[in-house]
This record gives sequence, C-alpha cells and structure tokens, in this order.
Amino acid sequence: MPICAKCSNDVKKVYDCDHTNLEEYCVECYTELHYYLTEKNTEDVNC
Repeated sequence: MPICAKCSNDVKKVYDCDHTNLEEYCVECYTELHYYLTEKNTEDVNC
C-alpha cells in the first residue's frame, strides 16, 4: 500500500500535483492542502 508523504499513513490511494512537489498525499492531506491554498487566495483577493 502507498504511504502518504505528509502524514505517513498507509492508504489505498494517493494524489500528487505541483502543490505537493509531486509527493504522494492521501486524500485527507491533499484536500487539506488545496483548501488552505484556496482560502489563502481568497484572503489575498479581499485585501
């Protein structure tokens, strides 16, 4: 089973992208990262 690069848990499926530096993240860590990026971008627009 793959291991998440962020939380080190064994998971069934992993995801990667430019935001993870192509490291494999589980769905929870991947979603959390993109949520954070979305919120950060939203705050920048409101400033």
